[in-house]
Amino acid sequence: MILKRLLIVVLLSGAVFTASAQRRYAAHSVLASGSWARIGVTRGGVYKVDLPLLTSLGLASGSISSAGVRLYGNGGAMLEENNSIIPQDDLTENAIEMSDGGDGIFNGSDYFLFYAPGPHQWVKDSINQQFSHRKNRYADTVYYYITIGGNGKRISPQGSSPVANRTVNSYDERYYLENDLVNLLSSGKEWYGEEFNAGTSSRHFTVSWSGFVPGEPVGIRADIAARTVGAASSFRLGVNNQPVQTVSLPGVSGSFLDMYAIATNASGTFIPAQAALDVGFTFLPGTAGAQAWLNWFELHGRKSLAVTGSEQLFFRDWRSVAAGSVAGFTVTNAPAGSVAWDITNLADPVKMNIALNNGQLSFTNDAARLREYVVFNSSNLLQPFAAGKMVNQDLHGSSAADYLVVTHPAFLNEARRLAAFHEQHHGLKTLVVTTEQVFNEFGSGNADPVAIRDFVKMFYDRAAGNQALMPKYLLLFGAGSYDPRYRLKDNTNFVPCYESVNSLDPLVTYNTDDFFGMLDDSDDINNITTPAALDLGIGRIPARSASDATVMVNKIVRYHNRQSMGSWRNQSVFVADDGDNNLHLYDTESLTTAAAATNPLQNQQKVYLDAFPLVSGSGGARYPAVNEAIVNSVTDGALFLNYSGHGSYQRLSEEAVLTADELARFSNADRLPLFITASCDFAPYDDPLKKSLGDQVLMGGENGAIALLTTTRLVFAYSNRIINEQYLRAALQPDANGRYPTLGESVMRGKNNTVQVSGDYLNPRKFALLGDPALRLAIPEQKVVITTINNQPLTGNDTLRALGNYTIGGEVRAISGSRLSSFNGMLNVVVYDKPAELRTRGNSAGSQPAGFRQQQNILYRGSASVTNGLFRFSFVLPLDLSFLPGRARISLYATDSVRDAAGTDTSFVIRATAVAGTDNEGPVIQPYLNDTLFRNGGLTHEQPLLLARLSDSSGINTSGNGIGHDITVTIDGDERNVQVLNAYYTADPDTYRSGTVRYRMPVLSPGRHWLVIKAWDVANHSGQARLDFEVARKDTLVVTRVRNYPNPFTTSTTFSFEHNQQAALLDVQVVIYSMNGRLVKRIARQVNTTGTRTAALNWDGMDEHGRKLEKGVYIYRVMIRKGDASYEDAGQLILL
Repeated sequence: MILKRLLIVVLLSGAVFTASAQRRYAAHSVLASGSWARIGVTRGGVYKVDLPLLTSLGLASGSISSAGVRLYGNGGAMLEENNSIIPQDDLTENAIEMSDGGDGIFNGSDYFLFYAPGPHQWVKDSINQQFSHRKNRYADTVYYYITIGGNGKRISPQGSSPVANRTVNSYDERYYLENDLVNLLSSGKEWYGEEFNAGTSSRHFTVSWSGFVPGEPVGIRADIAARTVGAASSFRLGVNNQPVQTVSLPGVSGSFLDMYAIATNASGTFIPAQAALDVGFTFLPGTAGAQAWLNWFELHGRKSLAVTGSEQLFFRDWRSVAAGSVAGFTVTNAPAGSVAWDITNLADPVKMNIALNNGQLSFTNDAARLREYVVFNSSNLLQPFAAGKMVNQDLHGSSAADYLVVTHPAFLNEARRLAAFHEQHHGLKTLVVTTEQVFNEFGSGNADPVAIRDFVKMFYDRAAGNQALMPKYLLLFGAGSYDPRYRLKDNTNFVPCYESVNSLDPLVTYNTDDFFGMLDDSDDINNITTPAALDLGIGRIPARSASDATVMVNKIVRYHNRQSMGSWRNQSVFVADDGDNNLHLYDTESLTTAAAATNPLQNQQKVYLDAFPLVSGSGGARYPAVNEAIVNSVTDGALFLNYSGHGSYQRLSEEAVLTADELARFSNADRLPLFITASCDFAPYDDPLKKSLGDQVLMGGENGAIALLTTTRLVFAYSNRIINEQYLRAALQPDANGRYPTLGESVMRGKNNTVQVSGDYLNPRKFALLGDPALRLAIPEQKVVITTINNQPLTGNDTLRALGNYTIGGEVRAISGSRLSSFNGMLNVVVYDKPAELRTRGNSAGSQPAGFRQQQNILYRGSASVTNGLFRFSFVLPLDLSFLPGRARISLYATDSVRDAAGTDTSFVIRATAVAGTDNEGPVIQPYLNDTLFRNGGLTHEQPLLLARLSDSSGINTSGNGIGHDITVTIDGDERNVQVLNAYYTADPDTYRSGTVRYRMPVLSPGRHWLVIKAWDVANHSGQARLDFEVARKDTLVVTRVRNYPNPFTTSTTFSFEHNQQAALLDVQVVIYSMNGRLVKRIARQVNTTGTRTAALNWDGMDEHGRKLEKGVYIYRVMIRKGDASYEDAGQLILL
């Protein structure tokens, strides 16, 4: 429909042309200097600008030379998406007609005239001598720019009038109606108008067709769409109750994957008998509930060449066009003072030589090609509106930049802060511009997304292939919208995005930012035969508020800070949906294989839904253990989380394994992963009516994700796997210098490679990088290498045996391979057993049991000091080892708080045969809640942190291989819900004999509880400990056990209390009185609590004046406040 029309059109404008020549760019914009103001027009016609308007714009101060008044603008056409159609660069000066009384001074009642085509256009088809309307999708207003200075361009007279060889007294008239009321899929360019249904099956539109030529046919064309489920429907088109055409539209299936509606064209002709036309449409539905929509209709026919009413007359004539033709035009009913302009060249009209006698205006002109004319007079001139004073700008004069940021003005400060960060920390040359600036210089003021593409292309073209000058990244700072003209309530079209032509097929429609990176001269996003490749990395921060922008920049800066370093950078999480005959599981297995082959540093955690118990409830089938696994993996930290399967903008998977509830539990501000979601429309950032889960993960607060590689529309699993795999191969592969690519670079390569591998250009366009394209994933670039075992060099086939005591040595190396002798810090070590053979459960008919391997059992987790780039650590292998053949995996991460390094070693063979041991005692266990100040029977909140200190001479068993030999916690004796804590244990630095369990417990009910924690040493001897505690809801301040100790005291005593406000700010005050009620001391402090037992107020026995008090008994009162909640208690103390 629309596509067919666009393929044959040539714009009625001199502003664009197709050429093989390179684009040329002005060195500086005309807006770079001088005083400028902007005016706007909303329809085509001849406009008048007078002194009061210039005065209101701040341009008419003092005497103005008429010659210096200048007008710039490029008309109202939408810009061309096809790069081979070269647009007018910068702003074009338009010719004006000056009326200043001949004195050369613009004052008093002086004015000037100019022609503006309006925002919407008629496109000519020279082959068929027809027209099609082209409504501007992005703007209802055309802007022009006025400045004072130099010599302005003026409208020229015609010159000598040629002799006519044919007479023209009628012309080709055209009319259209198109009301954009609804976007049926909330996607794509096409908006539809009036709806037809069972209640309103007919609609009529009145059109005045005065001046029609009797006997001349009028053509009518219409575009309509219908949604009839399971049956065909039809549409009847008529004029003045006379049928013109009836068209049939096939039905749709009603599936969300099928066409939402079917569109078609209706056309025909009729002979008008009267000027008032009643254009009628009648919908004949095939089923109850069917709907239809009118998109637009056009009328084309001949009218007499005559001025009617008070309107300006616009005309053209196909019939007079011929080689050597000179047309003599005769316009009747022309008022006195009428003028005719040739407006074929929008920026350079020509004033025709006319003869005007008794209301008959005539002129002649060359008619070898179609020309457009307007006849007007002083009484029907149009008035532009003032659009404000301009600030000078010069994007054309900008130097080459690595990092281009196009931001909405509302986010300018945060965009500049981010650019400054990249300049300072990564040496990027940056350029931050606003959408308004881009639209002024490249869109003549219109918010056309092509203007952004042309802005980027200017730098790309100027570089002429020089990589040092080429732009590398484009960040779009602000959300886009499928509604660029603000028809939706609460719309947020801050930085426009590209919407597809298709708006009815949910599998084909899309929005994409890839359009802005298709920069070669031959690129055309609508060319499906030769899909365009991306030429730079593109990302978007889809901020809809200033707080969104601040959250994102804070995240990006924090991601690079020292506190964000940690061994989480060696972790990656792969989540696979169930069902679909294991499609997503097999796809994910392919991804993990590709990722491991590309970069073996990453420790992969596989969360395959069908490997977990499926629980049915009132809300449907659920995988609660998967929800927990995702929350824990994100909170613990991962470089990226990769999901394959079903999803929506509200959740991942039909079983809702990730929703807003899980997001609220994330606590990972210093461990932000990249979220890769190969599922449907997880983050449709162009839909302002949807608050997507993707948006919340990205910008909902300090937790969540650092960026998303995610989908905005329905996608295909087959292509999802390909783009996912191609992205991982690009992102995890360092270059020759050991540097990893940025997000923008790796997404660009991943998408380009996907098209090359699969030929599918459509699916990649539905993936968006929501985040900073210049950000690099936090993969350590320095290396950690193991060099010795038990002081002997590695052989490549060294063996580790059960109960063997091993000391491993190694070093931290630079990218070049040399030891970093200046590296002094800590090394984190994880020793994994051989890969475990696991199997899914076959929870549903679409999930068959399947095997997979995962290296998950931890034999040792600890840390060691790194001194001058060298390290040593020791451990004893547990007796419980897998009997399967295979090799250990030793994962290494080191940091000196300024830089970090990583490594992995898979050369060690593990054998289950044991070395003789001498340890016969089980571990000693000391449990606490929240911190080590906690005391047995103490108070806590609903979800405390379990801390357990474990020690044993031979080390703690965390392998998970022996039945019942795990670190476990049992709450309230519930043996059905024993929690395995192996993964939460870490050995103390430089020793394997002691360590700590840190485990966030599940939400507990208020009241008394108890737990038992049990652990085994590597020789399979056990120990256990019990801890009693009381839970109180955190939203209510509860305080117990207020006391001081020692009591009695001589030199100092400490006031302590237990509470349920972990990680909170409390106002605490202690007031001490003598026995006769005299106040002797007041102590006040704000306490930042870490646990739920506070002992932070000390008293030295001195009074308010620093004098030692007499021995005796004193009374104290403790007051604790949090917000509006408060608690008081009193006690007695003795000073000796």
